[in-house]
Amino acid sequence: MNTKTLISGIVTGIVIFFVGYLIYGIVMMDYFASTMPVYQGLVKDPMEIWAIGVGNLIYGILLAWSLNAAGISSASRGASYGAIAFFLYAIATGFIIYGQMNLSTIQSIFVEGLCSAVMMGIGGAVAGWMLGRPVKS
Repeated sequence: MNTKTLISGIVTGIVIFFVGYLIYGIVMMDYFASTMPVYQGLVKDPMEIWAIGVGNLIYGILLAWSLNAAGISSASRGASYGAIAFFLYAIATGFIIYGQMNLSTIQSIFVEGLCSAVMMGIGGAVAGWMLGRPVKS
């Protein structure tokens, strides 16, 4: 992984952290709270924000690395790639978790997939744009 890809990934991770806060922490918070069963100790209060940030940085680096490996260097192609790839990832993970635990509904799996597609589509646009910028010498 080159420096440009790593920096793109870090910036993308920061962007998706804030977009994720808007989507999951404000817009969709009540929906997901209403569809998730309540178990003693399931939800941390307060949340470990640092861990969410680290996870988002890793997502950003993964997305930038994937785009770079696929030769994608534009915001529009990055947005498409990020949205489709992470929609599929989210619903795949959702179905696996659905098969193992009582934490979600079939409907919430697809809502999560759409939220993830929006968040990672925006992240993909950022990563694609950054990867397409010329290197300053």
